Amino acid sequence: MKKVFLFLVFSFLVMAMQGCQADGEKPSSDFHALDSLSALVGRQLQTRVQMLRKLQAAARPVVSDTIHGRLTDRQGRPMVGVVVSDSYQCVTTDSNGEYRMKPLAAARFVWYRVPAFCAIPVHSHDDHTACVYLPLEKGKRTYNFTLTRLKGGVEKYYKLFVLGDPQITNAISPYYTDASDNPVKKSDLWRFTNQTMADIRQTISNLPSEMPVYGLSMGDDVQYYGGYNAVLERQIRQAMGSTRMILFSVIGNHDQDGKALYRRQWEASFGPEDYSFDRGNEHYVCLNDVWFYRNQAYYSPGQLTKRQLSWLRQDLALTSHAKKVILCYHVPLTFGNNPWRQATPLDIASEQGHYASSNLSLLLKMLAPFKGGFELFCGHTHFAINHEIDFQGQHLMEHCHAAACGNIWQSNINICGTPNGYYVYSFYDGEIVGDYYKGTFWPADKQMTLFHADTDFNGESYATDWAIPRGKGAIIANVFNADSRWKVVAIEDGQRYPMERISSKGQDAFATGYHHKYSKSVNYHFISKQNGYLLMNHLFVYVPKRKGALVKVRATDPFGNVYEERSVNVITEPFKNYAHYYTNGK
Repeated sequence: MKKVFLFLVFSFLVMAMQGCQADGEKPSSDFHALDSLSALVGRQLQTRVQMLRKLQAAARPVVSDTIHGRLTDRQGRPMVGVVVSDSYQCVTTDSNGEYRMKPLAAARFVWYRVPAFCAIPVHSHDDHTACVYLPLEKGKRTYNFTLTRLKGGVEKYYKLFVLGDPQITNAISPYYTDASDNPVKKSDLWRFTNQTMADIRQTISNLPSEMPVYGLSMGDDVQYYGGYNAVLERQIRQAMGSTRMILFSVIGNHDQDGKALYRRQWEASFGPEDYSFDRGNEHYVCLNDVWFYRNQAYYSPGQLTKRQLSWLRQDLALTSHAKKVILCYHVPLTFGNNPWRQATPLDIASEQGHYASSNLSLLLKMLAPFKGGFELFCGHTHFAINHEIDFQGQHLMEHCHAAACGNIWQSNINICGTPNGYYVYSFYDGEIVGDYYKGTFWPADKQMTLFHADTDFNGESYATDWAIPRGKGAIIANVFNADSRWKVVAIEDGQRYPMERISSKGQDAFATGYHHKYSKSVNYHFISKQNGYLLMNHLFVYVPKRKGALVKVRATDPFGNVYEERSVNVITEPFKNYAHYYTNGK
């Protein structure tokens, strides 16, 4: 009987271990179940488990015995020292431009890291999304790549457009073209194409024609709300690739929603989930940090698996430490209130209940050698926040980008009041030398909105939310892209006064009030202070010294750009405003 029991448990362990690979792979902080279970049946079974692990490590299945190929430039010359990967291992090309590797069975692509002195290949002449990969095919062993050298060499100066969650669905979301309550029937894809991408196209047209322009989607390119649509990922890819901007994407939670079919559709359009590339003096690493936990993945900090961390070590080991690393992923790593095991509680009183990813400490150790430093880029939240924490003796800033779709196309704003839109970064020789938020159909210099704290926005007010004295004319400035480096002042009667910055769990009264009435597919809990995941840190408060005084708010960003707004332009209307419709028919 004992032998039968041991055999059954041993068989269960084998299946569990197999299930941790590929699509069922668990995050690295949750790999202890096998050890705990084996301890229950004694040393004999523990020995068998260890032997099994060794056998699996020694006999990992592969797509074929070996794949190989050659990387050359357009003149047929070998490309030496280029990194080639299957997202599980990294190799480099030899003096003849050749590489050789044994892909794991779970590998689906072979791709190469585009050197900074080479052009990014795209899917087609009218689809400028990046295509640096080839799908692995059964029985095929040779995968060659041809690279194009940039005429001017490495691009020291370029623009990077970053889009938080485009998140087009199959549903028809509320959309208005005037102040009425009569919605117009337009698809999310139509809105993304004719609003977001039209605005990006206009912004690009204002740049010098020789300026290199790249793009990053921070994931959730689609969501299958309204039903599965096999062409949705391809449609969003084609829309994002419709300008001269060459765009990459990370995979988001709604691109997967725990379903292998959805995940494969994203891969069919965008390629590998974990990959890297070089531009200028920056090394970009794109990762899938979405792992579902207690069906609450949305509120968890991002996580990576042991396999991903192993690949990342290899990738960074083959990267010059003089570069700046831009780590790109969907789910924030520095906050989340439904943590994995070993996640680190944030020591921030105003963000009680939030945790940093259990991977964060290890990631910082990997990034420490890079003299160019690093940036953390994510999306996911549908609110803008440059989240700053002091973590293990280091000050960190994670750029969590507002959503292009706002509150999933329920309005023209995110749940923090930031308008639907995108970010424009300027990179020069390993440094960010400028970045601003570009609201869709908003002027580029429009970086804030003003409100009176007392105003009732459909039952919500800033005065109530943030304990601001009523009846004193207090002004709220929502400065969309602000962080601790910004200087925000109120100018009253020629005198400057610093505005008090709010940084806490909470809500934006204007956005919450509007969405409470008009949001159809997103509930009140998500858009309000009931959502403990929602962090606000770009609201500023000023109480005028003189009642009725005209006040000018001046915000200066870290690059010396100055933005102004006047108190005569405060928003008082809760519904019939830019959250509801664009002017001039846009």
